[in-house]
Amino acid sequence: MDSPKGYEHHFKAAVEKNFDQSADAYDHFEERHHLFETLTKRQLELIAPSSPERILDVGCGTGISTLALHQAMAGQAPNIYAIDISERMLVRARERCKSACGVYFIRGDAENLSMYFNESFGAIFYTASIFLLPGFAESLRQSCNLLVPGGVLSISYYAGLFDERGNDAIRKTFPEQKYQYGAVPIGDLVSCLELLPGTRTTRIEYRFEVSREFLFDFLSIPAQSAGLFPKIPYLERIPKVRDFCDLLERRVDPVFMGWEFLIARKR
Repeated sequence: MDSPKGYEHHFKAAVEKNFDQSADAYDHFEERHHLFETLTKRQLELIAPSSPERILDVGCGTGISTLALHQAMAGQAPNIYAIDISERMLVRARERCKSACGVYFIRGDAENLSMYFNESFGAIFYTASIFLLPGFAESLRQSCNLLVPGGVLSISYYAGLFDERGNDAIRKTFPEQKYQYGAVPIGDLVSCLELLPGTRTTRIEYRFEVSREFLFDFLSIPAQSAGLFPKIPYLERIPKVRDFCDLLERRVDPVFMGWEFLIARKR
């Protein structure tokens, strides 16, 4: 059985591999559904009235969140630093943001932010990334140290799929299916934020109905399908994802996707 450090190493290696495979699928999904842009804009709304001069985008992926931050704050022209562990995702990110001034990408481990940054930030965003960090507590501790007084941590957390009464749709449809996307239960994340010194955390729920097309496109992303069908080659996962979506839609209609926003302000 792996030690905690061994588990973290294997988990991060799997995340890097899955996301190296996911760049095309993420961009295809985003072009059709605009999910991550929507999440980022909502996070920006929730940090108001903060007006950061320097922003850190943790787990930036293909740069969707980074560009959304840059465009939404164009009038303020903050410097935006973005970090990700996947080089293939960063290739896409640099291309996506090549015309954006004041945007800088770094390949690195989000659990060791102090290795890459000496600057202070007015805002640090984890857009759909915190649940992929087994060492999330250390990442958040270092983020808090990098914030200026009055700065803010903004986190979007994928909570799962639900029926209209708020029941877990996957557990309801597939009681034997073991599915947890990521390494961080929401309760552990909230407890960690509450322990950060000198911060106050607000928690906001966000749920919306999703179509069969949305669901299939989302769950067939390599990094997502690996959570449903681990240890199965990607191309073999696709028909399983299709059958999964068909049965889920028959048994749960409508289906809602759930996210949580956690906003931690530093006094």
